[in-house]
Amino acid sequence: MSKDNKQDYAFDDDALEQLEKDFVEAMENDDGHTQILPTRASVKRKFLNLDGANLIEVTSALENLEEVLGNTDITHKYLTESGVDELVEELVAVRKVNDILSAREDSLKTFAKDVISWYQGDPDVNGSLSSLKHKLKISKEIRGGKLSIDIDLLRKRLTGEQFSNVTNKIVTIVETTTPDGKMDEVITTTYVVNEKFLEAEMVKGNILSEDIFLSSVQSKITSAIYLREMEN
Repeated sequence: MSKDNKQDYAFDDDALEQLEKDFVEAMENDDGHTQILPTRASVKRKFLNLDGANLIEVTSALENLEEVLGNTDITHKYLTESGVDELVEELVAVRKVNDILSAREDSLKTFAKDVISWYQGDPDVNGSLSSLKHKLKISKEIRGGKLSIDIDLLRKRLTGEQFSNVTNKIVTIVETTTPDGKMDEVITTTYVVNEKFLEAEMVKGNILSEDIFLSSVQSKITSAIYLREMEN
């Protein structure tokens, strides 16, 4: 201990990283003590919508960040007790603002998605909102929704001969030999549609389009919002 009652600390890279992890975990764990730091999920939920009270807190968080941002000297690893305090203060301030901004971004993207879907009249189609002023567009892009043949449904739909005529049979043998010389063998058989042979059988009329349609499943439809430059 030094004369001014401040203890000195010297951390290497691993110790400094662990300090941050320990602090975050200690604040987030529900161990019966008063929770000093709210969970990140609770902060994000709180700021999904910005009302008067929340805006005041946002302003306070931004002002606090401005006060402490850059106070931690990260060019060396020798920290006094007050240095650790500054590290914690800056980390907490940065984290809170990050969570607020993340929540706001999620809200804006959800709003944009809803507006585009409303304009399009269909939530499952692509669309965009364009800003000529900024030469940017908010793009809603759909993924999935494609039909693909389910091999199990196809097998149930077709006869054994029909199924054999349009699929590749793949046999995989895995042999495992243990140090005591014992051998274990696992054989797995899978089937994959052969597009070339399937098309040939459909041309011949041996397999109907209805059979393929009823053996198909649609992949999950997802959508995402992106900010993109407008094309010239």
